[in-house]
Amino acid sequence: MTPTSAQTSATRRTAAGAGSAAEVHVVGGGALVAEVSRVAAALRPSSPSVCVVPRIPAPAPLAELTDARLSADIGAALDEVLAAVQRELAFVRSGRLVFVLPSGPLMAATGSAGAAAVTNGVLSMARTLAIELARDSVTVNVLALDTGVAAAAVGLAAALAEQLATLLGPGGQYITGQEIYLTAGSDLGRLRP
Repeated sequence: MTPTSAQTSATRRTAAGAGSAAEVHVVGGGALVAEVSRVAAALRPSSPSVCVVPRIPAPAPLAELTDARLSADIGAALDEVLAAVQRELAFVRSGRLVFVLPSGPLMAATGSAGAAAVTNGVLSMARTLAIELARDSVTVNVLALDTGVAAAAVGLAAALAEQLATLLGPGGQYITGQEIYLTAGSDLGRLRP
């Protein structure tokens, strides 16, 4: 299911620092939209920037992943991400594109086949976009956040703010195609895709 215009505008946030011509658009239907929007509001990007926060399906046992649910949960979520990127490309010319994902589904967990399909699909899309958009001076990166209990204890919001400031700031034009895991070590010893 693709978002309606009302849903899209409700998840779109713009931030611009005083005296800054560049803006940050935060788009998507993911659970992290509010946090990313709050952090983005305080940033002063050096070029037009977009943070895409995809909607991730809720955990479900493999037996419940019917064709209809796969289409609704996974297909629709990936369609929404692609539509958001296509919509924002005119704005982000020579700018920055950052995908913000929960790290758990990227690392695999019981009952998260749908979430893993979406997050890893977005990760693969980001890798390809980094190559394709480099010619247009658009950087593309992924921030994977540990959204678990430990995240609050280690200051996830501060870590997110620092990473976004780096990726969207003056030195960010040299960083592209990267997966940055903000997990405070919770993913140590686990294989990444």
